[in-house]
Amino acid sequence: MAKLTSQQIKELADYFLAMAEAIGDYRIRNFHSLTKAQNDELSASSKQVLQFADELYTLAATLVLDDVQNSLSTIKQVTGEMKNTYQKLLQVQDALDIAGSAVTFCKAVVSLNPHSIIVATGGLIACLKAVH
Repeated sequence: MAKLTSQQIKELADYFLAMAEAIGDYRIRNFHSLTKAQNDELSASSKQVLQFADELYTLAATLVLDDVQNSLSTIKQVTGEMKNTYQKLLQVQDALDIAGSAVTFCKAVVSLNPHSIIVATGGLIACLKAVH
């Protein structure tokens, strides 16, 4: 198992921050068309992803993941896809589904559980593909 460097941890946190911003930007752009429940769910998801980013920014311990460079490349790609997808979404439920998948993914990474990370990454990718 490879160890993440502090730079890689920061890069990972930056991706989480970008995911949270994408959720928040969608929420703001569509504020008037969202129900209170939808707005609250998107807000909560954005806050959770931000909390995970904050945990990584302040993380003192070394994170361990298999094949770090490939993992970061995948996360970078998924983050870009998520940001682009949020720009084009027409269905609020799709935004809610993606936000939920992002929270699950970030939680898995912070847990350092390799199986959870793999499952959550696949779930987020599948969710993004489903709305295309």
